[in-house]
Amino acid sequence: MSKIWVVMILSSLVLTAIFAPSTIVATMMEAAKMGITMCIEFIGIYAVWMGIMQVLDDCKLSHKLSKILSRPVQYIFGKTDAETEKNICLNIASNIIGIGSAATPYGIKAMQGLDKGDKHATRAMIMLVVINSTGIQLLPTTVIGMRALAGSVSPSSILWPTIVSTFIPTILGVLLVSVIYRRKKQNG
Repeated sequence: MSKIWVVMILSSLVLTAIFAPSTIVATMMEAAKMGITMCIEFIGIYAVWMGIMQVLDDCKLSHKLSKILSRPVQYIFGKTDAETEKNICLNIASNIIGIGSAATPYGIKAMQGLDKGDKHATRAMIMLVVINSTGIQLLPTTVIGMRALAGSVSPSSILWPTIVSTFIPTILGVLLVSVIYRRKKQNG
């Protein structure tokens, strides 16, 4: 994959040098400026949501959230220890409210808790990857923030399409993993 990117970058530089040589440096500088500006703007968005997650954790609301989500989590992932279950719940909750960057540390801790030391991934580990990959979101805060920063007239207009387009793959992914493991168990 890295070879493909190198070829694409080099070919775009060569074509630009041939057809519009005076724009190479200006375009690169403008892109760098836009990238830095966007990173600085996102720091604020991420700081707010990471702070909210920390407040939830400090107020022990994460434990209450874990209790609310514990039955579905136990049903989907099977029996796990309390800390792993809490990390799974917080990972899923962070993804649901659209802050994947806050979900990542919880997902890593959950995966470590699910790891039994086998050479193969367990059903629960695969289920966690599927749920995180499909990324069900009820409130896509990061994308709404990006659209607002880009000057969108209606940054939240993607709310319903996002809910539908993340809910369906998540449900199908969970069902598919369950069916595959049920068949695998039946076939021995």
